[in-house]
Amino acid sequence: MPAFKSDKPVPSLTPQITSSDHRRLSQLQQEFNQKVAQIEQLKQELATRRDSMDLAQKRIEKELRPIIMQQVAQRVALAHLLDEAFALPLFSFREKEKLAQLIASISLDLIQNYERKDLISLHDRYAEVPYAEHDTYLYEEENFPEEGITDQEEEAIPDNWDELDEFERIQAQLDREEEERERARQNRQKGRKTKAQQEKEAKAKAELSNISKASRRVYTDLAKQLHPDKERDETKWAWKEEAMKRVTQAYHHDDFFELLRLQMEFLQEQGQALDKLPDEQLAYYLKILNDQLSELQADLNSFISGPNASFYDRFCGSPKQMNQKFKQAKEGLAYELEQLKQNLKVLQDPVQIKVILK
Repeated sequence: MPAFKSDKPVPSLTPQITSSDHRRLSQLQQEFNQKVAQIEQLKQELATRRDSMDLAQKRIEKELRPIIMQQVAQRVALAHLLDEAFALPLFSFREKEKLAQLIASISLDLIQNYERKDLISLHDRYAEVPYAEHDTYLYEEENFPEEGITDQEEEAIPDNWDELDEFERIQAQLDREEEERERARQNRQKGRKTKAQQEKEAKAKAELSNISKASRRVYTDLAKQLHPDKERDETKWAWKEEAMKRVTQAYHHDDFFELLRLQMEFLQEQGQALDKLPDEQLAYYLKILNDQLSELQADLNSFISGPNASFYDRFCGSPKQMNQKFKQAKEGLAYELEQLKQNLKVLQDPVQIKVILK
């Protein structure tokens, strides 16, 4: 069958049950319509937010990263400037200790967060712990802390946190915090599960298995009905081919709602009345839709209070909001860049380095 493209797009409507004879819908039918409408709304909102994040990341690469890289170049120059000053007899022993700590700190940040591996030798010249052993040292510090160090001191925000405007670093920090909270939560719950909780978990797993089986059953039925090879009508063949692609994609993404929508779309295409679906089938569909509704709501909550929340609030939103946020971000980065340049000029005078060390 030759390829055929219809000018009419494949419909993508939220499945809704309507009565062919204007009878009042049953409670199950009304609840079904309500759930699928809620899911459709959540899916659209999530898609909008994901698109916004994708666009924000592209804009960061295009608009902010060049300024950030200029900042990095200035900080590299500062590290080398301080290195040259270290050999001068102008500084006392205590000042040289501070200067060494400053050079090591700047170098380590640039190595870890901006992949400036060329600074490893500079870092190792002044750091107490060589860079190659740094991760091992941190592990020992975290797992075997010295006496007298409090939790608050361990979790203190670094002095230079305000300078960290690279979005990848923000995301990495948020991810680490989320992982720490999750580990803490799991440790608290470990060994505390009652028999009732264990039975509830087993039941939930069984329900997930049933959902998977339901998705498989709907997918199989649709694959048989929509397979385009047996269709002779060119318009219907094109519609079935496109619909089959969507069915396969939904199944691979474990999106039962989308499978159900495509199934009902097919029923409507075949002229079958959706209000004739048995109550038992509707009740089963509702259970699965409720599960998917909970998953989608959890996904949305992650944008509001999860690892992506800070990034979304800082860079995403409507086109107007995003433009304003990027304008402010660029202005802030440009200001910081000018400050770095001015500081570098001032610190060409070793006396000024002595001043800041005090």
